[in-house]
Amino acid sequence: MMKNIFLSPLFLALAIFNNSCTKEGCNEDTEVLMQAVFYSSESGEESSIDSLDIYGLNISDSVICSMSTLKNIDLPLNPSASNCSFVIINGGRADTIEIYYESSLKLLSSACGYIYLHELEEVLYTTNDITNILITNKSVNPVNEENIQIFF
Repeated sequence: MMKNIFLSPLFLALAIFNNSCTKEGCNEDTEVLMQAVFYSSESGEESSIDSLDIYGLNISDSVICSMSTLKNIDLPLNPSASNCSFVIINGGRADTIEIYYESSLKLLSSACGYIYLHELEEVLYTTNDITNILITNKSVNPVNEENIQIFF
């Protein structure tokens, strides 16, 4: 009988401890991509681009999209480098854009872990089909916001 009196609080304490150590799930967005939105040089309005091919230079799986009609595209930035280059082919005309940025590591939570945030510094580009590129939001983070405008 005395043995049962001591075991009940012990089991209760173990049950509470076990529940308090249960891992929480990650409910935060952990994907960090730079969003490029396409604009018409003539009207200055957002525009869909037909038959667009985009691939990354020096990236193992370099095809980002192929023969797509897009108004915008999310591009990955390499946290172990200070720049990334992409080729955008529109109607057989190819342009290269080179994005310079600084990366920093941020802890989201114990459940989600760390993510890399990026701060855009400069965008260089060729002008075969692209007429201009503007940085509209330097902070590349998990929030899905326009970072650059690409004018065709």
